Amino acid sequence: MAMNAVELNSNYLKKNYSISELAEILQREKETGKKIVLCHGVFDLLHPGHILHFKAAKRLGDILVVTVTPDRFVNKGPGRPYFNQRLRIESLSALQSVDYVALNEWPTAVETIRRLKPDVYAKGSDYADPSQDLTGKIAFEIAAVKEVGGQIVFTSEETFSSTNLLNQFFTTYPPETEVFLQKFRKEHSADEIINCLRSLSDLKVVVVGESILDQYCYCNPLGMSPKEGIITTRFMSEENFAGGTLAIANHVAGFCNDVTLVTCLGQDQGTRDFITSKLLPNVKLEAVITENRPTIIKRRFLEPTFLKKMFEIQWLDESLLPDLIERKVMKNIAEAIPGADVVIIADYGHGLFTENLRSLLCDSDKFLAVNVQSNSANFGFNLISKYSRADYVCIDELELKLASQSLHSHFQTVARQVLKKLKAQRIIVTRGYKGALLMNQKNEPVEVPVASTKVLDRVGAGDAFFAITAPCAFKNYDDSVLGFIGNCVGALAVNIVCNKEPVNPVLLYKFINSLLK
Repeated sequence: MAMNAVELNSNYLKKNYSISELAEILQREKETGKKIVLCHGVFDLLHPGHILHFKAAKRLGDILVVTVTPDRFVNKGPGRPYFNQRLRIESLSALQSVDYVALNEWPTAVETIRRLKPDVYAKGSDYADPSQDLTGKIAFEIAAVKEVGGQIVFTSEETFSSTNLLNQFFTTYPPETEVFLQKFRKEHSADEIINCLRSLSDLKVVVVGESILDQYCYCNPLGMSPKEGIITTRFMSEENFAGGTLAIANHVAGFCNDVTLVTCLGQDQGTRDFITSKLLPNVKLEAVITENRPTIIKRRFLEPTFLKKMFEIQWLDESLLPDLIERKVMKNIAEAIPGADVVIIADYGHGLFTENLRSLLCDSDKFLAVNVQSNSANFGFNLISKYSRADYVCIDELELKLASQSLHSHFQTVARQVLKKLKAQRIIVTRGYKGALLMNQKNEPVEVPVASTKVLDRVGAGDAFFAITAPCAFKNYDDSVLGFIGNCVGALAVNIVCNKEPVNPVLLYKFINSLLK
């Protein structure tokens, strides 16, 4: 009786085939007059809703095939899938209603549908309204089904949510994050937050700051040379990334349709061609070419297995801009900002921001979002206190304390001082694994814990956080929403190698949806 209740089949291992093998099997089944039904999904946590869906699907034909999204294509945010593809396949293979199971080989089911040619493609009722599909991929799947002469059917069985069940019973987040999420879910829905992000599309944004070419040189450490007493490594490969304000402009351009980047680049044509090739189509580049100043390059040497960074070499000229170049940059700024809603200032302290440039920006009546960084190249001389005003400030805890020239001051006290000095509407203090603290001129501080469960690479994550929260701050979303969005962005960004790609809006929406179910 117990075996019937859970629909176990002792021969379930024979159900698992590759897509190409299954295509041949199903062709033979069709030749005998069998009707093929296909279901596709992640099936991260097998629950009663899935079982009812499979039973309903099986009644639509003779053979039920279930294809499973591979781990590498599950885009529901950090920590997902909770169960790996082997366990998900074995669980599905154990169901009596399922005849065949295959691991999909592509990000969507489109190519799978074309190869397996099902008579019926069965989806749950939550996919019946295409406008509710965050990815927009269901429309392509429907088109593929029609292309192979099949039909799509939406089953109407009782539905459950794997994500909701995982959030309730299998959370991987620390207690403080889970407490925050439980409260946040009661006050805000996923649709509300996603609509907030979608509403950014009509904003015109100007980004001003230094462009950086990030280089990763992957090396295999060999140890110490017995003759020279130095650490030796074997070169393996290298990768180039568009970093600094190039990355910030790309992050913003995923959410705002009109983005202008004002920056400087060196004379090397190959570097400039690479940079322009990496910018999204809706980023307008206004770059002043400098004859005697190279494009900033930061080359990091890494052990590739764990992306462990060994050391870094920088090519930069941190002296202030020559007068002629300064005037050209100021002209580009003056021409760009009149039509802007938001001006994003990313000051890495590498010489671009002269006193005249800062005055031009601060004297404007535009919404200013400012991030000023202290790093090994500027030795803590690049401080937020150099700016006379800002509407939104995003800064990390150490940079905040450097600005106060007091290591032991409580960061909330210093944050209030910065708010007052810059007459800022809001400040976010990013605190690494401790999350973010948000303060404004009126309300009590809000602490938002991290949304990440694993870290691949921290380089560029702070820029992504700042880039996407800046237009949100212009829209004046409340502190908890702003912090939540920023930490979701950060959680996705720390799982991207350097600035290999900008944060994808659809992946962010799916992550938000998975957190708030």
